[in-house]
Amino acid sequence: MDYIEYKDAKLQFIGIRKHFFRDKQYYVTVFQDYFIMGSSKDTQSPKYKIYFKLSTKINWDLKKQKDGMILQSFVFPYQNKFKTLYADQLDLLRFKDLLDLKVTYEGIGDIYIPLLQIGKGSSAKVYSAQNVINSKVYAIKAIEKSFLNQADKGSGLEAYNMEVSILKILSSYSSNFLILKEIYEGDHTYYLVTEYLEGQSLSEEIERAKGLSDKRLPIQHIKIIIAKLLSSVALLHSHKIIHRDLKPDNLMFAKRNDYYTLVLVDFGLATIETLDKYLFPKCGTPGYVAPEILTTNVGNKYTTKVDIFSCGCILYKLLTGKSIFNGKTFDEVMRANKKCDIDLNLPIDQNYITEDSINLLKQLLKKDPKLRTSARKALQHPFFDQISEYSTQLQASLLSTMKQNNLNFQIQCEEILSQYNLEEDVINSEILDQELNQIQIPKLKKCNQLIELQSPQKAIFQFFQKEPLSIIRSSRLVDLASPRGDFIDGIQE
Repeated sequence: MDYIEYKDAKLQFIGIRKHFFRDKQYYVTVFQDYFIMGSSKDTQSPKYKIYFKLSTKINWDLKKQKDGMILQSFVFPYQNKFKTLYADQLDLLRFKDLLDLKVTYEGIGDIYIPLLQIGKGSSAKVYSAQNVINSKVYAIKAIEKSFLNQADKGSGLEAYNMEVSILKILSSYSSNFLILKEIYEGDHTYYLVTEYLEGQSLSEEIERAKGLSDKRLPIQHIKIIIAKLLSSVALLHSHKIIHRDLKPDNLMFAKRNDYYTLVLVDFGLATIETLDKYLFPKCGTPGYVAPEILTTNVGNKYTTKVDIFSCGCILYKLLTGKSIFNGKTFDEVMRANKKCDIDLNLPIDQNYITEDSINLLKQLLKKDPKLRTSARKALQHPFFDQISEYSTQLQASLLSTMKQNNLNFQIQCEEILSQYNLEEDVINSEILDQELNQIQIPKLKKCNQLIELQSPQKAIFQFFQKEPLSIIRSSRLVDLASPRGDFIDGIQE
């Protein structure tokens, strides 16, 4: 065993392994990538050494007290067995904070009481739930394993691993993205515990604004929303991450009636630009997809500029109250999106439609991605002059954050690439499908994005989509906490 540098330890505490005849005391020392347990404080021969990785399963045991539930022990795997260690609750809480997002927890029903179902898709459901330890409310995305396993050659599980890896990178940017807190696994379901957003989605805000005199959000609110969107996209792109599904449903507000709190959600289709091959290259939501995604051969690549085009589609929707690509059927919208003939000869009203707003739309919606502006450059556009103080703050914060975090990007990217083991036969299968003039549809989340527009079974363009989880709201309360095991066992629907 390599020499252990105890000066690098993040935490050390004492725990007890209970045995029938005699309990045994251990010193637990936590490092960046692993923790050890030994009989002395600075032993070089610890009995246990557990590395942090998502395949490492940790379970928490709780104890009920007068003032609530506390942690009393944790269960960890060792040589195909499970060992239990008891410790002080404050030490266990500090230990758990260091483990979050580095390992997978089990027994979500012990920690969270489900409250409401707040979203539903074809492969996942989203619940609000209360943590029994700190009493805070979180959102939990429950992803059924059966849907992931249905995808060809394990691509569904690869997509899940990619989403988790990207959310881990973004976990420090709470003002820009939906933050992942913990990862759980049950017998039939994966669970992603995230912060709970009090506000609505931009899609819901657009619907609500139809009751206003202009049938749209006020122009100043639109400028704030797009400025915040572009600042988040610029930060995302500084990490070479492509969201690939930007649309009003995937933009939410952390606080009600506060448009400065807009965050990006749902990274189920996100990918890393530096990958040799993209998983599910033909993906997104018709009406918001960059044309190069629809026209590029499967073996070729596109860039982060696809997200810029989606930002343009969102801005067009906010300014005009209309979708940029129209059609009565799914295929009509898809064909219009692919053709990408955009008419920006809009009547000037000196409020929503101005020379500045049209010019910004033209820069965002260039058909050629090489001519399309970047998020950082777009933020400097005169369209945002009336919120210049806010834009300046965004730029300063953005540049500082990018400078600080780009130093770590190479390491983060290599970590993702090592976890994202895309099999060669998957790539070959996709290329073969393209040669047969077919676009592969992964089965895990095959559903329609456009309200009341159903794609025919024999559509020319088959497209990988994900049903937005933010648009369906439920008011059904749950009476009882879930038993130990899968979270959804306790949900009454």
